[in-house]
This record gives sequence, C-alpha cells and structure tokens, in this order.
Amino acid sequence: MSDVGYKLVLLLRSSDALAPGEFAPAWAEQERHSPTSAAGLLRSVLDAPIPLAAPVATAATSPFDAAVETWWDKKNSAADWVTSREFRERWMPGRRGLLGAAPMAVGGIPQVIWAADEDAGDEAVKVVTLPVSSRRLRLQDFAERWTVDHARLALSGPGFTQRVRRIEYTPAPLRPPPIFAIGRYDGVGAITFASIDALRAEFESDYYRTTLAPDETRFADPTASAAFVTVEVPQD
Repeated sequence: MSDVGYKLVLLLRSSDALAPGEFAPAWAEQERHSPTSAAGLLRSVLDAPIPLAAPVATAATSPFDAAVETWWDKKNSAADWVTSREFRERWMPGRRGLLGAAPMAVGGIPQVIWAADEDAGDEAVKVVTLPVSSRRLRLQDFAERWTVDHARLALSGPGFTQRVRRIEYTPAPLRPPPIFAIGRYDGVGAITFASIDALRAEFESDYYRTTLAPDETRFADPTASAAFVTVEVPQD
C-alpha cells in the first residue's frame, strides 16, 4: 500500500438487537453485499474484537464492538466520501440497523513506525489503541512523544521486533466531520502481533512493565485512553 495520505478509523457500537459476537460477522456480511468504494480509497479492513482484556497498562478496555480502518490517498478523498450522496443514501442506511449509535471517527496522517518484511500471517492479532493526550501537553508535543520517543523505546525492547509485525500510529489533531459522534481520542494506534502468545509475551515482559508502561503515562491520560485486541477482516 503506497501513497497513503490519510487514515480514517470508524469506531462502531452494536445495536442492542444483536447478541454479543454477532455484530462483526453481520457487518462483514453487509460489506460483502455492499462494498465500501470511493475515489481515493486505498484499503479498508474491519477490526473484530476478540475476548481479551486490553493489555495496555494505561488504557481501559475499549467500549466499541468493532473498528473500520480506511486508508486514503489524501484527506480530501475521505472528506468527499463522508459528505457524499453515496455515503448518506447507501452506505450509512445499509448499516444503520446494525449500529446502536452513530460511528465515532478518528482521522489523521498515518505513520508506519515499523513493519516486518514478512506478512502478518493467519495467527496475527492487532491491538487498537485510542490514546488521549495528557492535559499538560500540547497536541504537537503529544504526537512527538508518542510517535518518536515512545516508539523508539518500544523498538529497543528485547524480542519486540520478533513479536511484532507492524506498528502504525496516527495522531489526530483535527476533529472529524459532525456526521460522526464526538470523542476525546487524540489518535489511533494499530500494533499487529504475530500471535496471541507473542502479544502476551510482550505485555507481560519486564521491559514493558518497567520501561514502556511508565513512559505511556508521560504523554497519555490513563483515565481516558482505551484499547482492544482484534483480528483483521479484509473488506476489499
């Protein structure tokens, strides 16, 4: 995937009419029936949660039932899509019956911090993080601490690059269009691990507990940040 200029993530809550575990398959089926398609859309995936508590020490388990990640050639392409007649009259109405609330959105310029040469594989799991900046930091300082300083610490950890297949951080300095529910999140992170065992090994390691977790509190508010563990369901 090349020439990515913007990323828009939709955070989804299930309708009460659906039993736990039914939402993500129903959303994926709707996507197969009526695929997301728009000028400038490069890729779209559904992140379906699996029943694991958030492993991030400074984040609560996310209240969302799934997330849709979309990558675009530029911000204007994503903006054109969410304000289009296609979005208003086909995309949203076709999915509204599955939703318990309007989607929440987080968007910004994605930064691939690290990626392995090999594909993630069938056992891969993804931690989606939704950080809220520490109140004492400007958003620009938050983004630098997260994408540069904290990322450097993570990559320096023993065994990290053997466990992880991809890290992508997306600071979100601007609020999304008013068609979406308003949230506090100042970005979205996506950390893909080779397997659940690899994820557990990382977050249970001494390095995470003594170095990475304390560093997270220097730029993110642990009382407001969230995370959840997912598997990726391609939508294209």
